[in-house]
Amino acid sequence: MARPTKHDAETRESLLDAAEALLASAGPDAVSVRAVADAVGVSTRAVYSVLGSKSGLMGALAARGFCQLADRVNALPFTDDPMADLADAGVFGFRAFALEKPHLFRITYDRISEEIYAQPETYPALFASFHAIEKRFLRVTEQGLLAPRPVLELVFMYHAFCCGLAANELSTQPPPVGANFWKITAGVDFAALWKAALGAFVRGLAHGVEPKGAAA
Repeated sequence: MARPTKHDAETRESLLDAAEALLASAGPDAVSVRAVADAVGVSTRAVYSVLGSKSGLMGALAARGFCQLADRVNALPFTDDPMADLADAGVFGFRAFALEKPHLFRITYDRISEEIYAQPETYPALFASFHAIEKRFLRVTEQGLLAPRPVLELVFMYHAFCCGLAANELSTQPPPVGANFWKITAGVDFAALWKAALGAFVRGLAHGVEPKGAAA
């Protein structure tokens, strides 16, 4: 009698690696239980056993993306300039993630679906990425460098700002990453653009800084 196959953490990572490769090369529609199983050389039963369903598979990929962003931000050093550190988290954390893993960026921040978000491991990973930015805002607010505002709102604004920058920069690339849009930006130093934009955003939240055009 044949011994049952043991599906362990190594199998899970292999399945996710295969799913991510399919996602990167052909988009979400290419990620199926059958395609992933065939890529790894296992039965579809192995995929169902480890990840439950295609939704579970996509949720696990989204969780992988959120965790990778959190890891990038958490790996950045803290300096004696917390405002600059906050801006740098977007440039060297969020931007780096979006450029290196655009396929994961699409299913996390750009086009996340309710089906993916509902998977049990997705939200904890999303919160990990939120907490990575939250820690940097807490450091700034605890030093009294920003006008009083709930940290949740600050992180939400920051994420929204980064998502817009990332989506637009990715759109300048040719398919399958982008639509080869914004051709007039050829030659633009996007890293410097991100740093300037996020720096201005952060400074705009500081004490004594009023929005442009505000009444005297």
